[in-house]
Amino acid sequence: MRKMTTTFRLLAIFAIAFQTALAQDTISITKGLVIGPEGRRGRSAIFADTIYYEWTRGTFKAPKAGASWGTDQRDSLRQWEPIQVNEEGIFEDFKLRGGYLYLTYDSPKTQKRVLDISGHGEVFVNDVPRGGDVYLKQWVLHPVTLKKGRNTFLIKGSRGKVKIGLLPVAKELSFTTRDMTLPDLITNENDSKIAAIRIINTASRYQRNLRIEATLNGKSTSYNIPDIMPMFTRKVPYSLWDNASEIGKVQVSLKLFQGKRLLDQTEVTYDVKDPKKNYKRTFISKIDGSVQYYGVREGNIPEGETPAMFLSVHGAGVKGIGQAGSYKNKDWGHVIAPTNRREFGFDWEDWGRWDAMEVQEIAEKRYNTDPYRTYLTGHSMGGHGSWQLGAVFPGKWAAIAPVAGWYSFFSYGGKRELTDPDPLQQVFIRASNSSNTLELSRNYLHLGIYILHGDADNNVPVTQARFMKKHLAEFHPDFAYYEEPDAGHWFGIDKKPIFDYFIWHTVKKNSEVDTLEFRTASPGVSAKSRFVTLYQQEIPYVFSGLKLDQTTLTRRERRKEPDKVLKNRSMGISTENLKMFKLDLAHCAGTDTLNITVDGKTFDGMDALGNHGEIWFGKEKGTWTIRPRPRNTYEKNPERYGNFKEAFNHNMIFVYGTEGNKMENTWAYNKARFDAETFYYRGNGSIDVIPDTAFDLKKYPDRSVILYGNASTNGAWRLLLQDSPIQVKRNEIRVGDKTLKGSHWGTYFIRPRNDSAQAAVGVVCGTGKEGFRAVTPNRYFVSGTGFPDFMLFSPEMMDTGFDGIKAAGYFGNDWSIENGDMQWGE
Repeated sequence: MRKMTTTFRLLAIFAIAFQTALAQDTISITKGLVIGPEGRRGRSAIFADTIYYEWTRGTFKAPKAGASWGTDQRDSLRQWEPIQVNEEGIFEDFKLRGGYLYLTYDSPKTQKRVLDISGHGEVFVNDVPRGGDVYLKQWVLHPVTLKKGRNTFLIKGSRGKVKIGLLPVAKELSFTTRDMTLPDLITNENDSKIAAIRIINTASRYQRNLRIEATLNGKSTSYNIPDIMPMFTRKVPYSLWDNASEIGKVQVSLKLFQGKRLLDQTEVTYDVKDPKKNYKRTFISKIDGSVQYYGVREGNIPEGETPAMFLSVHGAGVKGIGQAGSYKNKDWGHVIAPTNRREFGFDWEDWGRWDAMEVQEIAEKRYNTDPYRTYLTGHSMGGHGSWQLGAVFPGKWAAIAPVAGWYSFFSYGGKRELTDPDPLQQVFIRASNSSNTLELSRNYLHLGIYILHGDADNNVPVTQARFMKKHLAEFHPDFAYYEEPDAGHWFGIDKKPIFDYFIWHTVKKNSEVDTLEFRTASPGVSAKSRFVTLYQQEIPYVFSGLKLDQTTLTRRERRKEPDKVLKNRSMGISTENLKMFKLDLAHCAGTDTLNITVDGKTFDGMDALGNHGEIWFGKEKGTWTIRPRPRNTYEKNPERYGNFKEAFNHNMIFVYGTEGNKMENTWAYNKARFDAETFYYRGNGSIDVIPDTAFDLKKYPDRSVILYGNASTNGAWRLLLQDSPIQVKRNEIRVGDKTLKGSHWGTYFIRPRNDSAQAAVGVVCGTGKEGFRAVTPNRYFVSGTGFPDFMLFSPEMMDTGFDGIKAAGYFGNDWSIENGDMQWGE
């Protein structure tokens, strides 16, 4: 390993001196007011928060000590109370577990600062929403402009502690090494690797024509990075040539250029790993173009053998690299540990679910693992991930092993079930159906299950495992159960009995499957299991699926005559809430006679290998028919089905409106930035955020667009939503043949992007100031919250809950309102 150079020593000395000066010039706020929470938000798109409600209506006033503000869960009066920082400079109070902190700072002049804040859900700086740091990671660095005179900070608390400071601005563009995404360098590799670092833009203009030059051991690479919006901190990718060969640590020099002008530079420490130790490998995600990583523990695989894959999903607060490091090297497979996008992330649902499957696909190709020997395991939150991913994607796994896992948000994660829901409430229940593990549990029939839990677990109660044991005993023929005596929550995850169980499980060949059951909340969540693809539902987001029985060779016949082909095959299929599905029949090659019965209707003499080896079934007026492959990709299909959250995929881009008045344009810009900041923190994201004037269909093909503003304020509306049955403009929204007037309506909805077979348009907008403020909370980035295709509401939602919802529902398979399911409130 090379010794630290003189230049680097000087840089280190300079950095220490700079940090000392920075600390001396940091503005600290030491006094404020605090108020406790009024109740838990829970995992729902709909929540009550009277302070947020007052902010939405524009009636929030600066509080005073002793002023009352509603009641808490126990109907006790809530009051604003004085609070000061503790000896560590932190505001600490139990009331900040969901309550609010109100701070002020009187600035002697207009100035730019960088807000360094942690421990909060979100913060309103002079009425402007900025992203949060709910897990006290100290990652948040928001460029802000302080006005001369009084500046206000309304802070939503998270875990009882808030730390805040206002850092000086040294330059317009600068690196920060907080929260980098770095690959490990591997001793036996000599190639280009991708990484990510954050850049703080304190200028009031876009920064373009930027590149990062990375140098290691005299070899430099240059990488053009995306534009950075004004007053924003963005995580951007860069490349590095891995030419390190000795285990240890190396220093990499990074330089930020705009054209040929050097703007900033820093040094970054990389780990150089032996490939037989756990290491990080990075990739660019198709979800948002960000750099993500996964942990790897390679196995000691004998030459010529194909390795298995053990996809191991981590618990809350655990990193993917730590998860991979919890295992010893196996002699028959590789451990692959995705990140869930963050240590807490999305509980292996929503974007966490997408991340897991993106990594599984990437790793399978890179390490050439055996798709018939792919296994899933995880601990705690990762135990839930095993239950969830196992149920949603059952065709992927030979066996799963949840360790100390909770099976559902409804049983552990704070999601409440509504009693006696009305039709409007049922719309939101359906939007959360993919979280309902029990309703999908018969999907486990096609894979082995090993349940492991400590009988003294004081974090995730052992009753979670015991319930699933009892539940599976009613129908599942192949599961194992073990309680570790006197064990708490953590007792290790690299357990020999799990891998002994795994090794005698493989994914059955399709020709050997005599019974197949597959159920899904929506084809947009999960559409395929083995040779079945569920394409469209009759009623959107109501559970749908099928049960299929087919004739197969007996085990004795397969053992005695391994090359024997079944000449006569029949399939019997019963369906649930299906409009269209597909069978891939490659496994029927050599079959002379194939007869298929669907819900009692028989189709005799089918050609298994005709039409590219697939048969499509569609239901018309209650009768199943054989139909051609769908050509109209505009219709709902697994690539683009809804609900609203699905729009935040396919390398999404945020487009804010500039054609409105000052208030409307300012809101759109601030809201787009707020969403980008929130997704960065929760999902390690990196979003392109642009004005409508910069958006062009050909420049951004096949990318989902999140549009901020309405037809009166966002010029991209004309390009993307001209034919939408929902039209929103200033002081008016039209939904089909219904028109509502007023400035107080807010809406979220998803539409297909007409020039793409996969991309969608997600709309976040209002009809006026109150409506815009009503859609400001971004609860759609919270895992387990159910958002339908469309919801229309007023600020009253934050005061009265469902009473503030005017309409919600789902578009039809043709994306129309008349063929969909729209429910209207009072």
